[in-house]
Amino acid sequence: LLQVLAGVLSLQITSLDDFQTKMRSYNATSIGRSAGGLDIMHVTVLDNGADTPNVGIICNIAGNRLSSVNVCMSLIDSLINMDDTDLTLLLGSYNIHIVPNLNMDGSQKAFIDVNKGTTNSDGIDLTSAFPNLQENPSVDEANLPPEVKAVMGFLKSHNFQMVIVVGASATGVTFPLYHTNDDHEGIIDDAIHREIAKAAYNQNPNLDTSGCSVVGYGQGHSGRSSQGSGGEFSHVAGTLEDYVYLAHGSLTFHFCVACSVDTDTDVFDENKAVFTSLIGSADRGLSGRVVAPDGTGLKGAMVEAGDHVVWSGPDGYFWNPLIDGTYNVKISYGSYPEVHIPALEVEHATQLPLTVMGDISPPTTHEHFEQMNRTLHELSTEYPAITRLYSIGRSVEGRELLVLVIGKTPDKHVPGVPEFKYVGNMHGNEVVGRSLLISLAKLLCSNYNTDPRITKLLSTTRVHILPSMNPDGFETAVPVADSYNTNGRTNANGIDLNRNFPSQWNRNDIRSREPETEAIIRWLDQYQFVLSANLHGGSLVANYPYDDTVTGVNNGVYSQSPDDTFFKYVSRVYASNHPVMHKGEACTTDHTVQFPGGITNGNNWYTVIGGMQDYNYVFRDCLEITLELGCAKYPAGSFLPDFWSDNRKSLLEFMSAVHTGLSGFIKTPTGELVQDATIHVKENSKTVKSGVDGDYWRLLVPGTHELWAEKGGQRSRTVEVTVSDKYQVVYNFTLLESEAEWDETEHYVFEVPDEEQTPEPVIPMRIQEKITIVTETERTDGIKVTFTKHGTPVGTSLAESISCIVHGETVATSEGNTLAIPQGTFQSNTPTSVEFHGPSYYTTTKFLSGGESSVEVTMFPLPASLEYHTHEEMLGVFENVTRKCESLASVYDIGESAKKRELRVLRMSARDQTRGNTDSEKQRIKLVGGIHGNEAVGRESLINLIQYFCAAYSHDDLITKLLDTLDIHFLPSFNPDGFSIAEHDSWTQGRGNGNGYDLNRNFPDRVAQRVDPLQPETIAMMAWTRKKHFSTSISLHGGSLVACYPYDNSDNGLNVYSASPDDATFRYMASGYATSHPTMAKGLEVCDEDRFVGGISNGAGWYSLNGGMGDWNYLQAQTFEITVEMGCHKYPQTSELLSMYYGHYPALITHIKNSRQGFWGRVTDSGGSGIENTVVSGIGIDISARPDGQYWRIASPGNYSVTFSAEGFTEHVHEVNVEPVNWAHLAQPLTVNLIMRKSDIVNHDTDIDRETRLNMITHRYVVVSAVLIVTLGICIAIGLWRRKKRREEEKLQQDIEYRGLIQEGSDSE
Repeated sequence: LLQVLAGVLSLQITSLDDFQTKMRSYNATSIGRSAGGLDIMHVTVLDNGADTPNVGIICNIAGNRLSSVNVCMSLIDSLINMDDTDLTLLLGSYNIHIVPNLNMDGSQKAFIDVNKGTTNSDGIDLTSAFPNLQENPSVDEANLPPEVKAVMGFLKSHNFQMVIVVGASATGVTFPLYHTNDDHEGIIDDAIHREIAKAAYNQNPNLDTSGCSVVGYGQGHSGRSSQGSGGEFSHVAGTLEDYVYLAHGSLTFHFCVACSVDTDTDVFDENKAVFTSLIGSADRGLSGRVVAPDGTGLKGAMVEAGDHVVWSGPDGYFWNPLIDGTYNVKISYGSYPEVHIPALEVEHATQLPLTVMGDISPPTTHEHFEQMNRTLHELSTEYPAITRLYSIGRSVEGRELLVLVIGKTPDKHVPGVPEFKYVGNMHGNEVVGRSLLISLAKLLCSNYNTDPRITKLLSTTRVHILPSMNPDGFETAVPVADSYNTNGRTNANGIDLNRNFPSQWNRNDIRSREPETEAIIRWLDQYQFVLSANLHGGSLVANYPYDDTVTGVNNGVYSQSPDDTFFKYVSRVYASNHPVMHKGEACTTDHTVQFPGGITNGNNWYTVIGGMQDYNYVFRDCLEITLELGCAKYPAGSFLPDFWSDNRKSLLEFMSAVHTGLSGFIKTPTGELVQDATIHVKENSKTVKSGVDGDYWRLLVPGTHELWAEKGGQRSRTVEVTVSDKYQVVYNFTLLESEAEWDETEHYVFEVPDEEQTPEPVIPMRIQEKITIVTETERTDGIKVTFTKHGTPVGTSLAESISCIVHGETVATSEGNTLAIPQGTFQSNTPTSVEFHGPSYYTTTKFLSGGESSVEVTMFPLPASLEYHTHEEMLGVFENVTRKCESLASVYDIGESAKKRELRVLRMSARDQTRGNTDSEKQRIKLVGGIHGNEAVGRESLINLIQYFCAAYSHDDLITKLLDTLDIHFLPSFNPDGFSIAEHDSWTQGRGNGNGYDLNRNFPDRVAQRVDPLQPETIAMMAWTRKKHFSTSISLHGGSLVACYPYDNSDNGLNVYSASPDDATFRYMASGYATSHPTMAKGLEVCDEDRFVGGISNGAGWYSLNGGMGDWNYLQAQTFEITVEMGCHKYPQTSELLSMYYGHYPALITHIKNSRQGFWGRVTDSGGSGIENTVVSGIGIDISARPDGQYWRIASPGNYSVTFSAEGFTEHVHEVNVEPVNWAHLAQPLTVNLIMRKSDIVNHDTDIDRETRLNMITHRYVVVSAVLIVTLGICIAIGLWRRKKRREEEKLQQDIEYRGLIQEGSDSE
């Protein structure tokens, strides 16, 4: 009894602490906190990586199921200590993540009284607190318990293939659904769930003989039927199990381990085999990996097997749970062609070979000249926008040497875009390269605008493919699968073409050149190729210059070129991405011949005099390597698919290497482009020259380099740059005449792009020039300024006039290189907004008072042109901005589109808290573009605005103050699926999302019942808006020129003015935008005869629409949103894009400024705590405060009587005078803070509650103390009784012994 009592006392005092101590010893991490503030701990037993299925185990959701906690803790111990063979064998095959105690609050109570603790500290039963996706597929996280949010985050971050929920108070293994409309509603994965549950259940016979509730089908079934569907024995809505299955598609089971819920129950040993069986079934069915053509794993690929659908997780791995059988499998991702695998036999755990999306079907026979020509012509005909087929000459026998050029601009060289080439079949009997290049051409063409990597490559590179340099030799070659066959090696004249080029060591070589050689030389004269590879056969290695030496034939001697380090680097790029080449195994029985890393210096292998790769490098500045693709020079056609599989990624990666190093333009001081300027690299004797357009490329290994350019007695400064293997540095050299400047070294830091996104050669928004205006310290006639660029005087006059504007009037204009702001411009030293305007520059704002001794103004040039960004390019811009402005910008996703594209937001807000408010105090606003995918001007305007904000912060006082005081969230592409298929000349193509729904008709409506299902974009927008508590928003559309405001529909559906309660404020916001646009407010734009007075319109007054985003924002999220139609053309041509952006830029700035219009504050109680859901009323709709008591009330200028109310608090009424925000003077709008007092009734009730709780606690301790005293008394009584009994027994024994002694004495006498 004392031992039991001691155990109970120990649980009352220390058991939760012991649990937490034990979890810390496991190095557990928190997935979140409970409602009571306790960490919910999680243990990762072993993580083998993305290619291993994830199993999640979550225990004690009900709170008082302490026996399940014990079992899960024992499971962790067993796995960590590897004390069970069967469980230990699981560790290498599964990633196991365990949450042993989800309901920390409940367990804290249950440790004291096991009959309590079935809820969290807020009184919520977690077993039914999860989103019921059967009834409502949209999830509003705002009102979910913190434990539920923690689990949802845990599930989302791990891509579980199986989740096991462990409980107690019954025994059995069940699975979803737990809430159904019928007695039993099966799920698509019912069969596989049932099979796994049955197998696991049978591992412990005690489960159905436990003498308590044996969960199962119900309706009289028992015994072995306990492995049933949860819906068969209960109808519980909102279970974790149903949520996991419906939201994530994971195999999901509820495992009840014991009848008893008490902590002293230990049933782990008898249930180990059940856990082993369940976990070991996580990979049942079909598994595999889905990748892009370059081998990058694709997350979100859809894998269908019959009715069973799953999506690939991180790095492209997937597991589709299936029972054994035959299935037709379909794999799809984005716009890639679908992959179909008919009649696939699945048995237990079947693994598919690697699935390459967008891959072509490589040939199984070799194409002769006529067939190859047909293939090239067909590609050119099928893809005319990105291909051009041309001939560089003819072979000896008259066969054309056809080249297919592939790129965004195939017909001409674009300045800044490098030229790349592949050459195959130089030796006619080395045929693998010929086939590979034809397959590569097909891959590039078919995946342009489908695969992001290939699209980026072809958008920034012009690729020339010559599949056969020696077609005559090929026609005479004999298929022999060895490395020694020579039939067809030479051209028709018997000349080895790879010995026919001029040699650097013998420039007096007078040998005649073959027609094929002459064609290549002319080709190199015509194009400025940067990087190249020549595809051969007979070995397996990447071979780089030099191929010979100054002394001639000298095999086995390393002949190093000036760019030896880069040649080795780029050769490894190819070899390391080849599954075999990087191993360095030569095609010989002599195992002493090896190629470390799969690369070799040419002459170090064997000497080649007159080779093509050396000619490219020495005479034409093109860095070329030679690729030996296999031991068999002419293998059978059936092996070609294997060669393609081995070389596909290497071919793509090598092409991308053309963007490694430095590129740019050579210019004169006046901006003229310089041809044939020489680019030098310090400590490298090799120079390259700029092309006819002044562009240059200098391929360099990652690291720091010093470079300069020169021509004709002029030279640039030396620039020190750091080269990365992730992107190409862009730098423009300026040739200078002054020798004093030549020796200056500039330390140049490049604006780093996204690792996965090579920048366009002409980078939009990259600021290269700026005008600096500096006031003279002494002045008598106001402010006199002079102009400089980078500190260097600009000369006697400016290229363009700069105007100074104050209060809307021009007060000064530059003359020559000076500008004088007259006296009287500033009054009483009051901060005044001063704008500097230049036709080719963004307007720069400075807040001046007139008393400054010096002022510096930086003006940034407007972009010379704009182009549309693909989705991937937009993400690259985001990454670029976050790196350049890391203290301002960050990115996050709010969800995915219907086609699994990221809905990515870029957030901008200054993090230097000395300059503005803390993040929690800042007002949040959002700017949204592209709700209709084909209305693209807003999308591009926001992308460019983001980049300008990054550049202008700390230079432009207005932009700086906006970012210091606001928390601005940009979502440029709300409908990326629609944009991806939009067309310039189509009014409707791309308007809807990936499922074809109009997102601006998809929101819950105040009047009409929604018919269409909520789309993933809509759900993401609603959750995001509610979570962030945005005060204002703008949605950018196209098709007209007007600023619209709520309501968007009328009660009767007619096109009549439908005023919202905040009509005046909305009109103020819309007018602010319209009047800041050069033409919108005039109402002159005619789009389908639409005219709008003042450039604004009530939504329903124009046309009534149901399900609009603006009305939902206003009514459901209290976010004041206006809709702006940005022009008659929804998806204008690129040539129109720039002027439209120019017009809307100042209007967007005005809208952001007007987001501060109104008043704000914080409502707290007497203790300083924020009062959540305080209602601010009296102006339009009621506004609720944030959880911290902070509120923002958007309001047009005027006087208002405002009421503040909160349940349980005394109501307050304030008179508020709202004035226009003066951004030059104020950092904040009007602030109204308030301390609210609790009402007397509430205080009295609170006192009663407090006294009641105190009495309950006192009563509890009295009862516990009484029990302890009585128990102690019983123990003492038992002890005294046993002591008395023992003494009586001892006395009796003594008497017996004494009597025995007496008897012995008598006998002796």
